[in-house]
Amino acid sequence: MSESSDEEFDGFSQNEVDAAAQRYNDRLAQIGIGELDVVDSENESENDFSDENEPLVDEAGDRPAEADGWHENFNYYERGLPHIFLPRGNTGPTTVLDPDKEPVDFFSLLFTNAILQYIIQETDRYANKQIRDHPDENKSPWVTPTVEEMKAFLGLCFLMGINVKPDIKSYWSTDVMLETPYFSKVMKRDRYMQIMRYIHFSNSEQAPQPGDPNYSKLYKIESLMNMFTDSMVNQYIPKRQLSVDEVMVPWKGRLSFKQYMPAKPTKWGIKMWAIAEANTGYVSFCQVYSGRINGAAAHGLANRVVKNCIEKANVIGQGYHIYMDNYFTSPTLFTDLFEHFNTAACGTVRINRRELPKDIMKKNPEGVTNRGDMQFRQKDAVAAVVWKDKKNVNLISSIHDFSVGAVQRNVQQADGIFQRQEIPCPQMISDYTQYMGGVDRADQYIQYYVFQHKTLKWPKRIFFTMIEMLKFNAFRLFLASPHHQPGPGKRPSTFLKFSKGVAAGLIGGYTGGSVPKGCPSLVLVDDRFII
Repeated sequence: MSESSDEEFDGFSQNEVDAAAQRYNDRLAQIGIGELDVVDSENESENDFSDENEPLVDEAGDRPAEADGWHENFNYYERGLPHIFLPRGNTGPTTVLDPDKEPVDFFSLLFTNAILQYIIQETDRYANKQIRDHPDENKSPWVTPTVEEMKAFLGLCFLMGINVKPDIKSYWSTDVMLETPYFSKVMKRDRYMQIMRYIHFSNSEQAPQPGDPNYSKLYKIESLMNMFTDSMVNQYIPKRQLSVDEVMVPWKGRLSFKQYMPAKPTKWGIKMWAIAEANTGYVSFCQVYSGRINGAAAHGLANRVVKNCIEKANVIGQGYHIYMDNYFTSPTLFTDLFEHFNTAACGTVRINRRELPKDIMKKNPEGVTNRGDMQFRQKDAVAAVVWKDKKNVNLISSIHDFSVGAVQRNVQQADGIFQRQEIPCPQMISDYTQYMGGVDRADQYIQYYVFQHKTLKWPKRIFFTMIEMLKFNAFRLFLASPHHQPGPGKRPSTFLKFSKGVAAGLIGGYTGGSVPKGCPSLVLVDDRFII
């Protein structure tokens, strides 16, 4: 072809076409796909192109997998080299405590003195503002809590999650059937309820209003959540397998971003996204979902959530494997993570997602009728499978190939007796079952002893859930500590024992309130202003 723009282009010469075809065939052979059949356009029959514009469908009316780029044989060259796992340091706790350290010392690694001072500062600011703006409703004298007093307050909250009673006043009851003398020895009831009333986590005077570019529905807890994230990420480097999932915080009060999820045990509440280590459940990052933006559907929300989780958890570009459920999973997300974030992923998928192999990702795929039947497909870095258990399981992965293992199932025989049998199962499904439960494991432990007494303020519900999450993370640090392993023949510490140890350590030797001598006794606060 001439380089002059003044001459008319008469087309490529046959030599140029042959050379281009040869270069293309060489490239195809290099990546293991095959060769291109070169067609001699001058000798080609017109009948060979008669169906050129007809849709590519099979007898059932479905597009074949190859029409969408999916194929049946796994090609390692097409996926590319697997990612090398290079975490930012040695996996596990980043701080090793001495053998004489107690559970509260592990909790203090996450709930730092800076966080405690911040809460005291904002609580004091809010209390003084309420007394100044509404003196008739805030007649009780206010004294700024000390560090020891605030620790004792939190210790009592942890104990209330362990020893549950109908209401807060019951912990100071003198009824022989309800009384718990320990609470009255640590702190006066009126002082506890006063701190609970004023506890705050942001500067209300500087809160951006709706319409402001900096306005955020989560302003009341945003700064505190960022502090929690920093401590969780800094104190632990997770192992390779992570899971991303949602957590529901119970809440039925008025709130614009309250969620209703009928399939969850907690149907009404505040949704939080979390990323956790698959085996231990250690949570590296947690974010509150504030609802739709400007009342419109948030397109690409699932993709943004996953990318934000791995970014805030500081695991981008290190070769991690992320497991997720069908709410997040899509071929587009997995390809993007693999190519641009050096992160592989695996998850169940909804069959109505775009860019799936539609010949197998459908209600009744061909060749998948009996238990243990399966069909595989691959496109670029993503492998797809449909496997028949009691019902079809659809899953895609950029971690696995087409490897097959086996699982044990109880199968009913002809005589009605159930017998244990081995059934073929794709390895990617076995690994998904093993590694998907990290966030659920953390949520299970959190719900055991979380403080859930009635409150009218949603930030308090989030706060008590988060400090319980920090306590669970501290428990994981304790179990992983080389200096706190159980001796021969002894069992590891339980979460209950650890929780009691944290509460006892926070309370320490604190007794009574911080009201100086000579000050009037605190007036009982009206119930509707307590929490």
